[in-house]
Amino acid sequence: MASDEEPASHQSVVIRALVGALSDSSDAVREAATISLCKDARGSAHVILDCCLTSLRTVKRRGGQVAVHRSSVLNVMARTIRDMERMQLSEDKIKSMVKISFTEMTSCKDLDSSWEHAASSLLVAVCCQMPSLVMEEIFLQLVGGSVPVLALVQALAEFSTIDAVQFVPHMKGVLSRVLPLLGGIKDAQKKTFADAFACWSAGMIVYVEKYPSAPYLGPDMQALLHSAFDLFLGRWLLARDAKVSLATVEALAQMFPLINKIQLKSALPKLVPSILSVYKKDSSNCFPVTHALHMLLEVVLPSGQPMLEFQAVVSILNTILPMASIYSRKERNGEASAILKNFNEVATCFVIIGTAFPEDLFNYLLSRLNAKEMEASLGVFLILKHLLPRLATSWNGKRSTLLEAVKVSLQEPNLNLRKALAELVAIMSAVGFLQQDNDRIFLEFLVKQSAITDSEVKILHSQQEALEIALGTRNAEIHQNHLRLKVGFVSPSELRVVSDKILYLLASTTPHMEELMWPFLLKVLIPPCFTGAIATLCKCICEIIKRKNGKGEPVSVDYRLQPDVPRPEEVLGRLIVLLQNPHARNHLAASILTALLNMSSLFPTAVQLLWEDEIPKLKAYISDSEDDSWQQETWEEMILHLLSESVDVISSSEWTMSMANALSGHYCLYEGDNQHCAFLHRCLGVVLSKVDNRSFVREKIATMYRQSNVADTANRLGLAMGMGLVAASHLDTVLEKLKDVLEKESRRTITRFLASFFAQRENDVDNIYAALALMYGYAASYAPSTVIEARIDKLVGTNVLSRLLDVKSAAAKQAVITAINLLGQAVIKAGAHGVPFPLKRRDTMLDYVMTLMVSQTSSYVLATQSLLEADSLRTQNLAINACTTLVSVEPKLTSASRDRILEATLRFYTLPAEPAPVVDSVLSDLTNLLCVILRTSGEDGKSRADQVHHLLNSLDQYISSQVDHHRERACMSVLALLREFRTFCTAGCSHLFLSLCLLYKVVSGTPLLPSRDALILGKRVMMYLPRCADVSSLIRKSSAQIIDLLFSIALTLPKLGGSSSMESRQVSFGALSSLEELIAVSKWDSTAELAGTLQQIVGAVSILLTNDEYVSALQYCNTAICDIIPQCGEGATFAVKQLILERGNQLGERDIPTITQSLFKAATSVAEVGRRQKVLETVCSLAQETQSRIVMSELLAAAVREAQVKDSLKQKGSWPIDEAFKAFANHVDLALPFLDYLVSVLDQTPVLKDDTDKNEQSSHAPHIIDYFPIAAVRALTTAFRVGGDPIRKALEQRYATVFCALLLQIGGSHGTTGLDKQASRDIILAFKTFCRFVGDLDMENVVDSSIDELLTEGYWIKAVGKIAHCVALTHPKKVGAICNLLWPVLKRDYVFQRIAAAAALSEYVKTSRGTADVLEQLVGVLSRHIGDESPVVRRLCVEGLVQVPHDDMAQYAPQVLGVIVTLIDDDVESVSYAAVQGLPLVLEITTEETVVPVLLNLCVRLRSLQTRESVHMRAASFGALGTLSAFATGSQLDAFLEQMHSILPRVLLHINDEDSSVRQACKTTFKRIAPLLQAEELKHVARLDCKESDNRLYYDAFLKEITRHLITRFSDRLDTYLSCAIQAFDSPWPRVQANAVSFVAFMLSQLEDQRSSSIYVPQVVTLLMRAVENSPSQIVRARSAWALGVLLEQLKLSSSFSGDVLAGCT
Repeated sequence: MASDEEPASHQSVVIRALVGALSDSSDAVREAATISLCKDARGSAHVILDCCLTSLRTVKRRGGQVAVHRSSVLNVMARTIRDMERMQLSEDKIKSMVKISFTEMTSCKDLDSSWEHAASSLLVAVCCQMPSLVMEEIFLQLVGGSVPVLALVQALAEFSTIDAVQFVPHMKGVLSRVLPLLGGIKDAQKKTFADAFACWSAGMIVYVEKYPSAPYLGPDMQALLHSAFDLFLGRWLLARDAKVSLATVEALAQMFPLINKIQLKSALPKLVPSILSVYKKDSSNCFPVTHALHMLLEVVLPSGQPMLEFQAVVSILNTILPMASIYSRKERNGEASAILKNFNEVATCFVIIGTAFPEDLFNYLLSRLNAKEMEASLGVFLILKHLLPRLATSWNGKRSTLLEAVKVSLQEPNLNLRKALAELVAIMSAVGFLQQDNDRIFLEFLVKQSAITDSEVKILHSQQEALEIALGTRNAEIHQNHLRLKVGFVSPSELRVVSDKILYLLASTTPHMEELMWPFLLKVLIPPCFTGAIATLCKCICEIIKRKNGKGEPVSVDYRLQPDVPRPEEVLGRLIVLLQNPHARNHLAASILTALLNMSSLFPTAVQLLWEDEIPKLKAYISDSEDDSWQQETWEEMILHLLSESVDVISSSEWTMSMANALSGHYCLYEGDNQHCAFLHRCLGVVLSKVDNRSFVREKIATMYRQSNVADTANRLGLAMGMGLVAASHLDTVLEKLKDVLEKESRRTITRFLASFFAQRENDVDNIYAALALMYGYAASYAPSTVIEARIDKLVGTNVLSRLLDVKSAAAKQAVITAINLLGQAVIKAGAHGVPFPLKRRDTMLDYVMTLMVSQTSSYVLATQSLLEADSLRTQNLAINACTTLVSVEPKLTSASRDRILEATLRFYTLPAEPAPVVDSVLSDLTNLLCVILRTSGEDGKSRADQVHHLLNSLDQYISSQVDHHRERACMSVLALLREFRTFCTAGCSHLFLSLCLLYKVVSGTPLLPSRDALILGKRVMMYLPRCADVSSLIRKSSAQIIDLLFSIALTLPKLGGSSSMESRQVSFGALSSLEELIAVSKWDSTAELAGTLQQIVGAVSILLTNDEYVSALQYCNTAICDIIPQCGEGATFAVKQLILERGNQLGERDIPTITQSLFKAATSVAEVGRRQKVLETVCSLAQETQSRIVMSELLAAAVREAQVKDSLKQKGSWPIDEAFKAFANHVDLALPFLDYLVSVLDQTPVLKDDTDKNEQSSHAPHIIDYFPIAAVRALTTAFRVGGDPIRKALEQRYATVFCALLLQIGGSHGTTGLDKQASRDIILAFKTFCRFVGDLDMENVVDSSIDELLTEGYWIKAVGKIAHCVALTHPKKVGAICNLLWPVLKRDYVFQRIAAAAALSEYVKTSRGTADVLEQLVGVLSRHIGDESPVVRRLCVEGLVQVPHDDMAQYAPQVLGVIVTLIDDDVESVSYAAVQGLPLVLEITTEETVVPVLLNLCVRLRSLQTRESVHMRAASFGALGTLSAFATGSQLDAFLEQMHSILPRVLLHINDEDSSVRQACKTTFKRIAPLLQAEELKHVARLDCKESDNRLYYDAFLKEITRHLITRFSDRLDTYLSCAIQAFDSPWPRVQANAVSFVAFMLSQLEDQRSSSIYVPQVVTLLMRAVENSPSQIVRARSAWALGVLLEQLKLSSSFSGDVLAGCT
């Protein structure tokens, strides 16, 4: 061990440097230094300790860092000492360490800082080495030293915790010196002393458990403990500070087992109240106090010899009992774990007391329960739940007493109490306390909790939230008693779930509960208060029955002994009605069905087989149906069918009447529940329909009506359906009852009159009339068809229905309309059953419906209202359905009635879109009504044709509406009407029918089929043709279908004036087939196919129209072209043009003027430019051979004048010049000359008249812009935007010329952006439209995404290259012509045009495969211009040359490599980077003979580029070097390897570069050069992909392995490697510096050559110590500290490394 006077050893120098790093400001550096020091703690412990001591003495404070430095040093010393063997330190060293600890404790001002803890850790570590010596020093300080006593006490507490065995022998000395100090310490320090006593006592307990016979608990120790005990009990426990009191309680809890039992017993009268008083000081942290009580009770209440009487324990019970109630609440303050721990301690205390005093504790709990305090009762229930399983034997005789006491609380409203009580009932049943019949009250309590409804859950939840908010807003911190009220509530749903589970567990797992639960559970099925628990009760019944069946016991009920148990009919009636809501809680329907199946033995035998077959079907229907597809009406019909079949198979009139009595008696169970009450009506109706006793039926239907709530819609409907079911067997009885009700209400005329003054009474009358109407309707619907004719005639003829028309509410009107509809359906049903008869008063009933419909719509205007009430729409819907039904019956509808119906109903086409479901239903039913009107209109063809024509004319106003959904609705109705009409027309396709038609015509003079002319197809087609271009895809498709239907009908009808030829009919049928196929395959949702689809439709229409129809259609085109929907007008224009082009030669001289006038009128009326242009094109198509064209030069001159006079006002009505451009561009004869003229203008006339720039840096700017070429650009833009065939064909012939002109204009305009940016934007827009026009989407995307960027420096060049590349891909045959036009541009003076040409030519190099001549010229031209003044041109030339196609590179490789060698060290980095980046591309293709001459030259140049600041340059140079290694063969190999060995460390260091691209390039390069080094180990490491360099640990493992192989394989090159790595210590990148440090450290740590070690170790260590001290990067400092640790651990430094090094580095 070296002393302070000895010369500094090699080891101490490094360790001193690491210790110095502990004062670094970076946590990473300090951590690295600490790790390095601790690695060598065992081998260099003394040196580390000496250096740390020196550092503590010599290192000066750095502002704010003194605490960090000294705590780090002290922690290192503590860890070092802990790693040393016992007795390895001398006494002097121990004393020195103790002195240092004391000094640091004294210097530290903050007793709770990391500095103080570090000093304490050092003292504890020394104590573990030589406890006796250290304890003597501590005792001296405790008596009168300068060290803070508090710090010493904390250290002793830590020592006791870490090594109790060594501490306890000195505990007597500690106590004897600390106890005298306790009287004078400050209150703030008492907590620390109390915590220390707790640790010391716990250590003593551990020691005594390990050494039971040890003498350390003798009288002296007991006296000291008693003194501390008395002090804590007498003073500290009662301290005002709650923290002191809690700490004291914890200390006492650990001292209880150590105190003499006699003294402890004498202290109990004071001890217990004092401990309990601590609860009041900090109610949020009760656990320490409760734990202390637990420890005290374990000591004072041992088995058989309690030290306390029960009366002394009562105070403890009174205090901790309320704490049990807090456990039952939901804690919302994040303290659930603390509350649970405290409850466990409370429960343990009760168990201890109950074991000692079972009788007394039982009486105490009952007394608290009888006190009726909510918190106390809750605590009692929770404690009883905990104690019953443990004290059941002791309390077995108290069963009846306990049950009676608990029964008192069954009516408590508090949810917490009810939940605890439910859980207690479960425990009592488990231990066998529930045995007697009167104990069923507890089962009833559980059922009541399980029956909590969802509405009750919502109400209680809102009340509890309101209470919590009220409490929270009043007090931020409230008293504990209030806190118990606030701390979370048991939710009603939670209580319900708990009760469900308990009931099911009792039924399924507790056999002795079977006697109590059966048949008691049948009784609780009936009361309405238990309805919510029906599902759970059914499950419990099933479990009990399964157990009975398993034991072979019969499932029966002795009704003589148990008359209060409901009969099977009552159970069935109750459950069958509850099935109405299958989605109720707990799968109610499935539970009921399962229970019925299990209880089938209670019913007649015949029904069991039925249920076994039907009930599984019902259960399957529930499980298979999803919520969105659920059909409630179907489900209810299935239930009624099950009930009906059950009554039929039982076949007992007595049982059926009993069932009816049961159902009629259940109305009281569903008061306020209209849904179930409505279903009960229907169930009772099914049963009554099976009863033959008329007086019984009369009595029950009277009960049914009396118990109904006609004010509720559902209840009223259920009553009506129930009466209808009864009417199926007792029609007269039902009608008699309805008549009595109606007469009774009619006699109250004065009451009805007075009702107008009382709204409530008016509603009552409406409800009664609505119910009567529905009952009449359903009576007719369910009644036998053979008896209803006379009843309906009497009902309508005697004006019974008219009495019901004077209702006011919407619901009542709906009921009356529904009744009329049901009457009509009854007539239709009678006809279907073979009993047809006409509805004589049909028109009267239609008048009734119209009256109700008009009265409902009188309060609003349909055409302007945006949203209607659902009730009103529902009324209209029902009225439409009723009209449809009445129209369907005989006699035929008159024209007057038809017109009235249309007047009342067609307005519904203007209904708003919302509410969508109801409105859609109204429109669907309206369409159906129109179809029925057409279907029943007449027998002959003319009447049918007139009817359809009338209906279509009525719908025309909605077909042309401006609102989309109006048009959609009208189109769908037209489509339905035409389909209906086609059904009539196509019914006559057979030869027999045609013969009958001819015979009918001869006899009656009226044809059965109408003529084709009756359809007025010309007008009809022009009405629907614009809709084929509508904005709505639905309208487009439906309009096409309408046109198809019109021609389909027309081809089946005869034509006036003779029939067409067979050939023309075949052509027409072919066109019709094409139209139908088009409609079927077209994608109507896609607007992209709209024009093509419309063209095909027009083509078919052109063939299908006759000459007269064709002329008529064109004469009506004005209205179509001027359609209010722009898209439809454009479609009409397109259609008219197509019709003219296809059949214009068929127009007669008399027709053309009329058609032309119509077109010009349309052009004048259309305001939109585009639509007007299309109209003009149509006019041009009509008069193409007679009209002249405008001269192109004058057109362009006009455009120039317009551009020069921007602020002049245009004449009203004049057309913009662009429309004329479009006309020229779309003309077949003028398109090509027009294009040539525009290109010549661009080529001959520059945009800038002062165009003299020589390079892109010139400050000279043009002064005048020539607008003539700008106008030409504008014309080109307009022409390309039109996209017609003429300009397209012209462009195909002049593609290269136009492309080059626009491309050069992009470059030329780049210099004008400072003068007029709009000119450049116009040229770019022209190019964009050009791209779109030629269909080059990629080129368009390039231009479109770079409109603004193309005006900025640099980016536009890339865009030009991309544009040229797109042309090469889409028009490869045009590349040669383009190149011929661009080569001369490279010689122009204007630099921006040269750049544009070079960018395009550079792109064409890589796409010139297969064009040898073009490629040869390209390489030659680009090679000649690498000396261009512009670096951009030079860069573009080299970028193009390196992209010579693979197949041709061998031919041009020498030339390309020469260019690269020339430009690789260009002064402009972008040019140099392009050369380096292109080098691998050339090397991958070229041959060895080509590369060898320039191999070393390239290697040297690349090496100089690897240290550039640019990450891209570094990555490219490293990657190129790896590619170049493939050519290192033959005579060049040795020279190349020399270069590689000098570069290898740099490659390895940059494998963990900061940039990912550099990392990847170095990895690839290393893999490529590793095989050249002829070392299998390196090749293996290279194949491992260098691990993951982003992870420091992986990279270190890689470096360690690679350096080991380098030392082994290339020991003669270690100087080269180390020199290169050491040079990297000065790298500008911190990570590379850190990598170099790691490389050198790994290499030196594995180096066995002492000579090399003696050379490099002093230098490296010196550099590392300097880096640790002075490096600005924390990464470098941390890595250097780590490296020093590596060298310190594994390397013995050479003898030449003396103290001079330290002097040098400091």
